[in-house]
Parts: sequence; C-alpha cells; structure tokens
Amino acid sequence: MPANLEKIQKRYNQLCDLIIKYNYHYYNLDAPLVDDSEYDALMRELVEFEKKHPSIRRDDSPVSTVGGFVSATFSEVRHDPPMLSLGNISSDRELDLFASRCRKNLDAAGEIIYSAELKYDGLAVEVVYEDGRLKQGSTRGNGEVGEDVTANLLTIAKVPATLSKGFNAGYLSVRGEVFMRHDDFERLNRMREERGEPVFANPRNASSGSLRQLDPRITEERNLDVVFYAAGRVTGDISLPDQKALFEMLPRAGIPVSPHFSEGSVDTIREFYLHWLNNRHTLDFDIDGIVVKVSDFKLRERLGATSKAPRWAVAWKFPAREAVTMLVSVDFQVGRTGIITPVANLKPINIGGVIVKRATLHNFKEVERLGVRTGDTIKIIRAGDVIPKVVEVVRKDAQAKGTDILPPRRCPSCGSELRQEEIYLRCVSQNCESKRFEMFKFFVSKDGMDIEYFGPELVARLYGSGRLSSMADFYRIDKDMLLGLERMGDKLADKILAAINARRRVPLSRFLQSMGIRNVGGHVAGVIAEHVKSLEKLFGMSVNELMEIREVGPGVADSVYDFMHDEKNVKLIRDMLDSGLVVEHEKIEKAGESAINGRTFVVTGTLSRFTRKEAEDIIKKLGGRAAGSVSGRTDYLVAGDTPGSKLDRALELGIAVLSEQEFISMIGEGFDA
Repeated sequence: MPANLEKIQKRYNQLCDLIIKYNYHYYNLDAPLVDDSEYDALMRELVEFEKKHPSIRRDDSPVSTVGGFVSATFSEVRHDPPMLSLGNISSDRELDLFASRCRKNLDAAGEIIYSAELKYDGLAVEVVYEDGRLKQGSTRGNGEVGEDVTANLLTIAKVPATLSKGFNAGYLSVRGEVFMRHDDFERLNRMREERGEPVFANPRNASSGSLRQLDPRITEERNLDVVFYAAGRVTGDISLPDQKALFEMLPRAGIPVSPHFSEGSVDTIREFYLHWLNNRHTLDFDIDGIVVKVSDFKLRERLGATSKAPRWAVAWKFPAREAVTMLVSVDFQVGRTGIITPVANLKPINIGGVIVKRATLHNFKEVERLGVRTGDTIKIIRAGDVIPKVVEVVRKDAQAKGTDILPPRRCPSCGSELRQEEIYLRCVSQNCESKRFEMFKFFVSKDGMDIEYFGPELVARLYGSGRLSSMADFYRIDKDMLLGLERMGDKLADKILAAINARRRVPLSRFLQSMGIRNVGGHVAGVIAEHVKSLEKLFGMSVNELMEIREVGPGVADSVYDFMHDEKNVKLIRDMLDSGLVVEHEKIEKAGESAINGRTFVVTGTLSRFTRKEAEDIIKKLGGRAAGSVSGRTDYLVAGDTPGSKLDRALELGIAVLSEQEFISMIGEGFDA
C-alpha cells in the first residue's frame, strides 16, 4: 500500500473508531463526549474520505449505520421499516444543493414543494397501534432494532393508549421525539441536587435517561413531552399524499404533532429557518435546527434512501451553541454588589460565528461540583447574548499539570476581606473601585436607566479619564467633555447628549431598579413604586411598612430601608436630583375595571400575537401581576401552543385557563404591546 494511502487509512480508522465511541456515549450512556458541531465536523471528514477513497471503507462505517446501540437491559424491537437518521446541512448554499439534487434525481422541471418543521432535541421513538390500541413503544436504537420502552412511553400524558373514536387504522406506526421542557428540566435537577445525585447536563440527556428507566414510575415523575412527525407502516382506510396531510391526520387520531410547520418553496423554507434561528429563545424546549423534507410522499418513494438516511430529507442545523475547549486560567471578577465570580479564560473557540475566550463558572460551589481545574477540557454553552458558561468537564488534564481553582481570601480589586454569604463570596467594602465601575455600567444598561449609546466601552473611557465619580455625573456630561475623549465625533456626541436628556425624567420604578439596590430587580421595583407612588414617601417608610407591600419580604424590606437611610445614598440621590434628574410619581396604566387589574397571571406556551414577555408587560401595565409559576395564588393561566406542565398544574388546581384570543378579548383588541 502506498505510504500516502496508509496515512489516509490510519486517519480513516481513527475517525471510525472515534465516532463509534461517541455514538455509544451519546445514544446509550446519555453522556456525550463532544458537542454537536465537533461531531458533525468529524462525520463530514469521514464522508469525504469514503467519497474519495471508496476502497478503504469499513463494513462498520458510521456513515452507513444509524448511531445508536441496543442495550441488553431492554427487550429488542425491530422497526418496520427501519428508522433512518438524517443528513445535515448548515448553510444556504447546502440547502440549494439539496434542492438541486432532488430536482436532478426526480428529473423535475417544475418547483418541488418542501415542508419544514422544528428539529426537537430529544430522543427518537416509535409507537405502534393495532386496531386503535397502543401495542408497543420503542427507542430508535440502531435504526433496525430499538429498545422496548412501552411501559415508560405510556406514562407520558400526550401518548394516547387508544386512538380517537372512529379513527380507522388497522396498523399504524408513528415516529417522533420525546423531550423535556425547561421548567421540568430545572425542577428535576433541583430534586437531584437535594438528594445529592448528579444533575443532568441538558434536557436531551435528561429525556433519554428518563425514558430508559427500568421503573416506569420514575419516568412518570419526570413529566416528559412528545411530538410525532412521521409514519412508518400504515394499513387501513388512510390516505396520506404528503407531509401536510400527515400533520392534519395525526391530531385527528389523538396523536400530538408540532404546531410549528411550514410548506412551500425553498425560499419559504429559508424564511422558516431564519425565523426560528432568531426566535428559538422564545420556546420552552430545546431545538437544534429544522427538518426539511420533500412534502409529496410519492416523490419520496422515487428519491429513495441510502442505508442510513433518506435522500428526500435533511436537518438544517443551527450554528453551534455548545463547544468543547481547554480551560487555560481563571480570573476573579468583582460584580456591582461585591460578589466574586470565577471567570474561565479559554483556548479561543468559535461558537455560532462568535469567537469565545471567556466563560463564567458562576461561583465556587459550582467549581467544586464540576471538579474542574485549569488544563481540563470543558464544555461551554452560549445561549443568545448571555455570557457563555461552563457546564461540565469532558476530560481531565491527563498530565495533571493543571491547578485547583481556590477562592481568594481577599478582594482581588481592593484587597478587603471577603464575607461568605450562602454560596457566594462578597466584598463588602464601600470603597471598592471594581464595584463602583460595575455599578456605573449597570446604571446606564437596559436593566438600569437604559441610556442609549452608553455601552461598557464608553463608561470605561469616561471613568478612566476621571469624569465619573458618582451616578450624578452622568447628568453633568456636556459636549466639550465628550469631545475631549478619543474617537468621539460631533454627531455621536449629540446623540449621546440626546439619550441622556431622554432619561432626565423617569418614573419611580425605573429609578429604583437603576440604583442597584440589593434584592430589587425590575419586577420588585415596579411593585414598590406602584404602592408608594413617590420617592419622598419611600424615604420615610419603616421596615414593617415596607413589608406590608405585596411580594415584599424581610430581605427586600431590609435592603430598601438600609439603602434609603444610608447617608451616602441619600446624598447621592439629592445630588442626582440637583443635577437635573426628575423622579416622577408612578403612574399605573389600568383599563378601567379591567379583569387584569389586581389579578395574577401565568403565561405559558407559544403565542401568535405576542412574545411571552410582551404579554407579561401588558399584564403589568394594566395593573396585574405576571408570575413565573402556577400556584394557588394564580388567577389565570394564558395558554398558547404547547403549554406543557403549567397547564396540567393549572387544571389540577382548578385555575381558569385562557386561550390567546380570550386573553386578547380581556385586554382589548386595540391594546398596543
């Protein structure tokens, strides 16, 4: 064998062995060793090797086999037809290539209709019904053979034991995805922490681990969810011409499907992808892309499949939000309230098009739980614009050259002694420069005064030049002061001054949330402001009077009282008022005797007219309270599509459930979100 081909064969074998190992850990142990993007890159490399050098292909190549293995713990179930996996694409160009291949293989001159649906990040399953009754449920396994988890699937509320009356199907097998919603995932991990059990890394692992329990009662406790998106073998009086017809038929049988579905040209699919790329954060479950299919079932038959994947469907994956890299060192960051946060310095890695160099380790209890040291290979997650976070150790430093991450004994900024408060270390010095600088950044941020054009970089330049010594100085900034900064133009200076002037008059709630009072976020600031109405009244209130306000407990009352009676803070507030800030009496918008006023609402599921936050903002503007969880104090649950466990809890407690249209009727059609 030529030396070059020997080298290729060696790398090819390494890739095969590595991917087989990764498949075993992912599908069978529910403990992935690498993130999706790294796995996909290795698989693409393997595919390229087999295309260019077909002679080196192994019989057990992961390219031609579905990823999972079948555990000996469960009985085997053979899938008829096999459950294939999907090929992946990751760009507009690859979508066009997929569509081009479909046209070429079909010799289609006209436009092909494609369907698109969300790619749920869970565990693939098959459920078989005979004469309307559930006969068997199984995992995908290796595609040919899966694991019998019938008893566990029956504990999932949305899996019907019998199909709807009058639905005529002799034999019906449906394929779908079992997944876990975020609220249930967090609840499960809290329970496991309390019991001293290891927590799950993500909802996908939790779903897989929960479905593959030997005791169905454990599965039932975990509140799994499911959607179905495909049919296997079907007999009886059923006509299914395309994907849309399938999605219309399954709910008639009582089988849940995803409410998020689109059909049309390649451009329609592209729009669907972009919408969910930008809006996946509004969902209360994880997706990692969309699934694109040729909609017409007869065309699918003509296109056929490889041994592993159909030629008529692909998964268009979102850019990675997870990555694996090395922890190089750790810095200790001082926040505006004095909390010391360990921050990991990383070997730079590209996550979703952004180069990430730092990630939070949260606190030192989390460092201890993870068992992480410098030099370790770690997994990090980046969600939206939130700072990336370290979620698990993938590999320990084999040479043991790394060092333990120990809490500092003194503040890394001012050198003061630190105080342990529950799981946090806090600098309590009034003169800590880092705390002051972080407070300035918070004051102008969206969670503070929301002064446009004031990013952290501008705050740092003003602070570094000695122009900021207190919050009152923001209202003393003039044009000459701004033009004295490097890289400051005339137009930008005017925009900054206009943004400051736009925040010279603010309601009491905005002022309170901007001052960084401990335990007082936006919601609590609004509750207090609604009750007291004016800043002057707040100065004179006792702790007991503050505790009479709904939702204000001892911790909040003490924080507000201490802040309003601290001499330095009183002087600062007076200085801000003297510098041109006007704190207006709180005005609460109410719609007359609206049913919203004074009532507590929980919003769940996906709404079509609003985002969940917009609906909650409307509730607050109309004098209601928007809560995050259902309890005996909840008056109404507003339920959109796929409401999940909150709907079950509301029904259990006898709480009134509103559809989106009923909610709109309650607030008034003309209300501007």
